[in-house]
Amino acid sequence: MSDRRAVALVLLSAAGFGSSAVFAKAAYASGVNPSTMLALRFVIAAALLLPLVWLGGWRLPRGRLLAGYMLMGLMYTAQSQGYFNALLYASSGLCGMLLYVYPVLVTILALALGWEKLDRRMLLLMALAIGGMAITLGGKLQGQPIGMALALMAAGVYAVYILFGNSLAKSKENIHPLAACVVILGTAGLANSAIAVWQGVSLPGTATGWLAVGVIALFSTAIAIAAFFAGVAQIGAAKASIISTFEPVITMAFGVTLLGEKVSGTQLLGGAMVLAAVILLAQRSAPRASTEAMPAVQASA
Repeated sequence: MSDRRAVALVLLSAAGFGSSAVFAKAAYASGVNPSTMLALRFVIAAALLLPLVWLGGWRLPRGRLLAGYMLMGLMYTAQSQGYFNALLYASSGLCGMLLYVYPVLVTILALALGWEKLDRRMLLLMALAIGGMAITLGGKLQGQPIGMALALMAAGVYAVYILFGNSLAKSKENIHPLAACVVILGTAGLANSAIAVWQGVSLPGTATGWLAVGVIALFSTAIAIAAFFAGVAQIGAAKASIISTFEPVITMAFGVTLLGEKVSGTQLLGGAMVLAAVILLAQRSAPRASTEAMPAVQASA
């Protein structure tokens, strides 16, 4: 596979993850609630990826590693619940941008754990990211405070999820990422199904709603995950993580063109500052590059 094709696959993955918020809005309009939509999404996506794992001859994790990936599935459940409930109270573009502060939070956690050392460059990038967030949250936005809080909570949970996934990836067992994804998505499917039953199942009431849920499961999850890992195999996780910074841009673009959401100049400036910090942080040859081994199961997706 050529590098150009690999980059195209990672961009396809970013388009899938980035568009999930827009399709979720369409699903909500048909009467489905977030928990039911997430249950359908993860169960269908896990069922679609399982045959790929079987055809590839990749075994599923076992023992403590299985328990670890199941725990990641529960973290993913919390993250996805936060993000997709945030969409009920804020625009898709704003939610996507707030979620994407997770690489910055990963760096902060790594510093707190002693895995990273603070230098002048990192300090400037952190200041750039925090300044961008302050400008964005201080501007005229399409969103209620609860929506912004839920999106930021989702980013925080995902940062922990990434670091935990990175520690599991260092296991001596040779587990293919897609096999791990099947366990994570399957666990998230069961957990979200339980939440949906507890809250009350609310299925889509229109064909458009079912189509939106199907697109989220197929394009924004199963295809996005497979495309990401295919691209990573060629160009590496570090470069793929940089390309993936287009996800919130794609979310914002879809929201403006398809949902008629408005984006202020202040929001664009703040978002650009955060994205610049994320890209520059991702370019460092530090342990953070390896933490991008599992971003294909993120819930911006």
